[in-house]
Order: sequence, then structure tokens, then C-alpha cells
Amino acid sequence: MCAEDWYSHDHMAMRLKELEDKNPEVRYSAAIYLGLVGQESKDDERKEVISALKRHLYDTDKFVRYSAAGALAGIDTSVKEVLPILIEKLKDKDTKPDTAALALRHFGPEAKEAVPIIIDLMKKEGIDYSWGTPISHYGDVLRDIGTPEALAAIEPLKRRELIANAFYAPFDLLLQPVFALLTSLCFAGLFWRSRAQYKKGKKIKYMPLLIPALSWGCWGLYEAYEHYEHMDSFGGTVFIVCWFLFFATLAGVIPWLASRLRGRAQEKCKPAGSAPS
Repeated sequence: MCAEDWYSHDHMAMRLKELEDKNPEVRYSAAIYLGLVGQESKDDERKEVISALKRHLYDTDKFVRYSAAGALAGIDTSVKEVLPILIEKLKDKDTKPDTAALALRHFGPEAKEAVPIIIDLMKKEGIDYSWGTPISHYGDVLRDIGTPEALAAIEPLKRRELIANAFYAPFDLLLQPVFALLTSLCFAGLFWRSRAQYKKGKKIKYMPLLIPALSWGCWGLYEAYEHYEHMDSFGGTVFIVCWFLFFATLAGVIPWLASRLRGRAQEKCKPAGSAPS
């Protein structure tokens, strides 16, 4: 189907007709489509879609009821009849409860009856991690519902988020362009200082091309990750190169720091009045 036909009036009329089809699978598919298109349609068309979907909140097929309720939740949260149906879907072992939970988040505290069920689902799912950041889809739903019970249930998740944010705060600072430039200049200064010390006879290890790349590697990594979903082959290459720069830079910074500390320790251990090495 052409993109311009997807939201056309004729296609919507066809789907409204399919919503009355005898086959429940056709009605189910039509309800999902109307839920997507109804959000972008004009007022008159949206009213027609809402009216049609409301009739199927009492469909004989439970999957059609579920799809109609989910579709209405995304179009018009004033239709409170969808709440018991979405809660019914949460309890139904034949379906995935995550879609019902995501629909319930639109209703805020009005979905308080679903909170105990969503809390149990969150406990069963556990907390996942993405790039070191804790993630819980059900936790996000509870956060949006916002009742005291829901907010109390996500306290462990909030603590983990706070720890992750505190850990990443220095890196977030490095990712800003101005600080990236200052960090590069700082590392470049360290390189020239260590080079001068090396000429004086002090054994300082350094990797001049790797150390200043830290901040720019971080910034490139951030840019690549920010557009990760729309990444083409070139973007994927940039992503890999930035990771390489980041770890290669650490491979240069760590030996420099270790040798620097070792040199200071050796100077402290030398007897007073001995010649420097």
C-alpha cells in the first residue's frame, strides 16, 4: 500500500466496514488499524472511529474487545469503559499483558485498580539494564499512574536509577562539546609535560595519539548512539570506531597514570640527597 493511501478516507471507510465483519480476526486487525489512524484523523472521522470502537468493547470475541479497548485508550482517555477490559487483559494468561499496561498508563490515577496486578508483573519481569541504566516497562507504567501504592512499588527502581545517574554524571559532562574540547586540551598538556619530563630522564609512559582522543571518542560515541535506531552502514562504522577510540584511549591513559604514580613512589623511597633518576 502506498503511504498516502494509509490515512485515506476510503481506506478508513473500508476498515470501519471490516470492523463489522463476521470473522473475529478481521475485526481484530481493523480495530488495531483504526486505533493508529484515529490519532491522526480529523475530528469528524475521529468521532466516527471512537463510536465504532466503543460498540466493540462488548464484542463476543475477547481479542477484539482487547484491541478495541487498546485503540480507544490511545485516542480518547475520556472513554472509561475501556478500563475494566484492559484490566481483564492484564489477568488473561492467553495474551501479553505489556500492551494492556502501556494503554493503562494513559489514564493516570484512574487506573488505580490495575496497580496491584502491574506490581506483580513488574516483580516477575525484574529490572533489566541497557547501557548500565535500569529499565522496567511496568515500572514506567506505575510511575505514570502515580498513585501512592504505585510510587512506593518503584522505590527500588528509583534508587538504582539514582545510582546509575550519579555514576554517569562525569561522563555526561565529558560528552558536552565545550568540555570535550577542554578535556582534549588538558590531555594534550599532560602529553607535552610528560614528554618534557622524559627528556630530563624520567621514565614516563605515554601514548600521544591516544590520550587526547578520549573526549572526542566519547562525543562520537554519544552521537552514534543517539541516532542508533536510524543508523546506516556508515553510522555503524562510526559507532565501532568510537568504541575503539574510547578503549584505546583508556589503554593509553592507564599506563601513563600508573607510571606517574610509580615514579612518585620511587622518589619518596630514595634517601635524602641522592641524585634524581
